[in-house]
Amino acid sequence: MKTKSLIYIMVLLMLGFGGCQSNRNQSDYCTVKGTIKGLPDGTKLELEDEFNRFAVVGEGVVKDGTFEIHPTVSAPTHVFLYTQEEGLQLKDFILEPGTVLVEVDADDEGDMETGATGTPSNSIIRRVMEYDLRGDKDSADALRAEVMGAEQTGALALATINEWCKSSFQALGVLDRLTPELAGLERERRQHKSGGLWSRMLPTAMSSSIFRATWCPGCLAAMPRLKEIYATYHDRGLGVYGISVDAQFERWKDYVAKNKLPWVNVCDGSGGRRNSKAWHDYALSGIPKTLLIVNGGRL
Repeated sequence: MKTKSLIYIMVLLMLGFGGCQSNRNQSDYCTVKGTIKGLPDGTKLELEDEFNRFAVVGEGVVKDGTFEIHPTVSAPTHVFLYTQEEGLQLKDFILEPGTVLVEVDADDEGDMETGATGTPSNSIIRRVMEYDLRGDKDSADALRAEVMGAEQTGALALATINEWCKSSFQALGVLDRLTPELAGLERERRQHKSGGLWSRMLPTAMSSSIFRATWCPGCLAAMPRLKEIYATYHDRGLGVYGISVDAQFERWKDYVAKNKLPWVNVCDGSGGRRNSKAWHDYALSGIPKTLLIVNGGRL
């Protein structure tokens, strides 16, 4: 399924992304704005760039329940929106030319996973989420495969490679087709990144700590694959220690029992991500998150 819209998106992702150049009027080309519930006016916000060691690329302030940020970037990237002082993660999305529209409900844990709208890549992510919520697995998988199978991939593919690739071999193929700009960033990022894709590519490790939550669609989508990996490599020494940051303990307990998760499972249960000790102790920037431990040392 090769639609004209997706071809346009991929061409846009391949072409240098000139819309966010710092010497142009960024309000016309690269704007993040939206509404925020659950945070008082005056709350300071910041955007952190995952592809650049989480450097801060934009700041804003909540005013009358709204905010607007004009990032200082020159190419599409994957960013996280945080509160500056508390370090509360609010959203993550693709930063690219255009206006990214973000609606935040800081009191709803599940809202963190709903992404943004307004630009091509974010619209694709939202469509995949909607397909998943409707149980339309075929449509969701087809759209994921279309993005990952593009001749040359961009920020969208790199940001979703951990969740959207079905195997490490497929992921390696995507990495080989990255745009030159993103390929350079990814080579540097590999030296500082733990877990995720790289954990799946090293299945002979002794143990792996998995951070999840029942309100996280990406976590739930990855669980069947994780069970397959565990079943295949457990006899060769792979152990899994699952840590949930759910606030609703009974919901987490029912999920573990219903899905018969075969490894050790614990729940932080301390009020969700905002007050989660595990979230802060392990400096999580988001979930799902995998920490791979080999011979007593963390990768």
